[in-house]
Amino acid sequence: MIKLKDILTESTSNYKDGSKLRGSQWLFDFIKQEEGDPKKKGEPVLTAYKHKNDPWTIGYGHTGNVTPGMKITKQQALQFMYKDLTEAANCVRRLFTRWDKEQGLDIPITQEMFDSIVSLVYNTGCGAMLDSEFIQSVKRKKYQQAAKEILTYRLKSGFSGLIERRKKESKRFLENA
Repeated sequence: MIKLKDILTESTSNYKDGSKLRGSQWLFDFIKQEEGDPKKKGEPVLTAYKHKNDPWTIGYGHTGNVTPGMKITKQQALQFMYKDLTEAANCVRRLFTRWDKEQGLDIPITQEMFDSIVSLVYNTGCGAMLDSEFIQSVKRKKYQQAAKEILTYRLKSGFSGLIERRKKESKRFLENA
């Protein structure tokens, strides 16, 4: 039986503990679109490639132990992506845990914010995120400012697709906020 007091005291907030969130289907689909083959959106690159000073890459942006000439299957690309997404999400969860446990800070975020932060970590690495102005704005609960900072976060010259990606991440960050 539903009681009125339960309805009145139930939290309807979209904000949650960032140390407990998991990536959503949106994040999975977004990474496939953004990190996969630019000619066949959503499909992985099955042969290793390299851009200028970047590491060898394959699949959906996977860079670990990739060698020139390496080939993989679509299934392997998905496995690499799942592993890399898990590592990126773990980085974000550790950050929120550290803020809570070591600094006594309660920084609630939405699922959409979590997805955006994980996407940024997936794209640029955990260390880059931890030192960013963007994450400091999140820490101060300056979410509008953080969304603006996503737009210029670690943009590389010559990668016009990254500008569009950052616009999508910034928009996602503020959904349901």
